Formats: sequence, structure tokens, C-alpha cells
Amino acid sequence: MVARGWGSWCMLAVALVSAALVVSGCKTTPPEEQTPPARPQPVGPHASLLKLFPSGPDVSDWKNDGDVKIFGPAANPAEAMEAVETDLGPEAVACRAYDYVRSGTRRYVRGAAGETATLRIFEMKSPSEAFGLFSIRASGAQFPMVGLAARMSNAALGFVKGPYYVAVEYKGTNDATPVLMEFGRWVADQVASPGYRPAVLETFPIGSVQGERYYLHKFETLASLPFVPKGDPATMARMLALGGETDVAIMGYPTDKPGALNYLFVIRYPSDGDAAAAFKSYEGYLANSKDPAEQNVAVAPPAGAYLAGTFNAEENSVKDHLARLLKGLGG
Repeated sequence: MVARGWGSWCMLAVALVSAALVVSGCKTTPPEEQTPPARPQPVGPHASLLKLFPSGPDVSDWKNDGDVKIFGPAANPAEAMEAVETDLGPEAVACRAYDYVRSGTRRYVRGAAGETATLRIFEMKSPSEAFGLFSIRASGAQFPMVGLAARMSNAALGFVKGPYYVAVEYKGTNDATPVLMEFGRWVADQVASPGYRPAVLETFPIGSVQGERYYLHKFETLASLPFVPKGDPATMARMLALGGETDVAIMGYPTDKPGALNYLFVIRYPSDGDAAAAFKSYEGYLANSKDPAEQNVAVAPPAGAYLAGTFNAEENSVKDHLARLLKGLGG
């Protein structure tokens, strides 16, 4: 009787526990977790560039307004590539002044108010070339922490990371900053390497003004900078003999005069002889110039393959950043 009663009690307990499990919704095996579908990966000759463009839910509330359009140094119908002038018009000359590989452009739309965001990503041959394009194309008084270096205005963001220069433009009635930063940070997160600044920039003294650090190669780019004196551009171009093999770096330093900067420049030539020839030619050009701004330019004898000077010697005379620059060059 005891054994039979105990068995009945055990069966009753098991039945009660099973009923409780059913009521509470417990299951003997856990449900499989639902994972979101993987983001489709681009394919084809431009896959590495295309994957840097957000799509669908990558950026909140924004929708693609068409596919990414690819541009390059020359049109290539077989690879669905158009010449960069098709996208940028006359501004494409800035890309051609560096080792430009290709670029992509996509437009995004949001809401019924006609908001648009245009994203352009320029792929360059090296991080130095990407920094150079950034230095002459990006503008604005804000410098957010995106990529290696960034610059932002009220409607546009430009930054450099790895071998890419990225530009985002916003049009609409809302505050542009959240839009620009969302697109910028998403793209930056897709680029693994931070990149680096051109080595010639490291020769300058510390204390330069953020946003006033330029890197270039050719005279056309130099002449586009408004603070560079150029009384006779054609003659000046011949005297300096800039080209794809020269590295030009310029930095602006604060002065005691409000709004006035002291611009120092360094040109690295392919050889000591090239630097010596350029010094002789440019110094002679300046000596014969009747342009008051060019009469305020000072150029020092070369230090090896480096030629350095200041575009406004009067401003430099206060703190003499040029002397410190020459010391760093070994001159």
C-alpha cells in the first residue's frame, strides 16, 4: 500500500509540473534567434568603392535616389564609368591635379519637403593624395572628429580617411549637422585604415591654424589659392617648375594682426639641383616683380631638395616661423 501510494503521488506531481510548464509557455528547447538578413555585397570592378555607400536602413529615413554613378579619369563604358568632368564640370581639374583613381556619387532623398543629401567618395592612389584633395576642396569653420581630418560648413562635410576623400552635401530646411555627421560616420566606419598626412607637412613648426594646411603638386592648384601672390602667373609657373614629382606644402600661422595669417611654404623637388635652379629662377622673378604682394614674398636658399619661404614676410617678421621651419629642414 505504501509503495503503490508513493507511485501515485509521483505521477500526480509530474503531471502538475508539466501542466505548469504548458501554462507558463516554457518549452524544453529554446527558440532559434532571428538574425537580420546580411547586407548584399556589391560585385564587379567597383565593388570596393560601392560598399562604402550606405543603402536602405543604413542611414535613418533616407532613400536612395538611384544607383551610385561611377566616374574616373576617362570614360570606360565597359565598366560603366564616365569621365569625372561629367560629375564635377570645371571643378574636375582639382582631381586631375592628384593621383585620382575613381569616384562615386549617389543622391538620397527624405520626406516630402524635398530634402536631399549628395554623397561623393573619391578614391585616390594613396592617403597622401586623398589628404591633398581634402585640403583644397573641403571648407567650413567646424572641424568634427571624423576620419583622419574633417572640415564642415553649414551645408557640407568633407573628410579624409585612408585613400578616400569623402564629401557630403545637404539641401533642405532642417539642421544639416545631424545629416552630415550620420552619413560621414557611417562611411568612415567602413574604411579600416585611418591613413596619414603627407610627410612634408611634418617638417613645419607646430602652431598652424586648423583648416590652413595644404598639400599639392602642380602650379594650377597653387594658383587657385587666393593668398598666393601671382603677378605674372605664366612666368611664375615656369620659374617654380612644379609638376607631378614635386610636393608643395603650405601652412598658415596666426599673427598679432586680427584676420592676418603668416603663410609658410615648402617645395620638395626631385633633386638638390632642381631645388637650386628653382630658387635662382624664382628669386630673380620676385626681384623684378612690380606687384606689391610679390615684393612681400621671401624665399630662402634651398636646404638640399627643399625650397622654403613665406608668402607674406611682413607677418612672418613678428614671430619668424620661417627660421624655425628652415632649422627643421637643415637649412
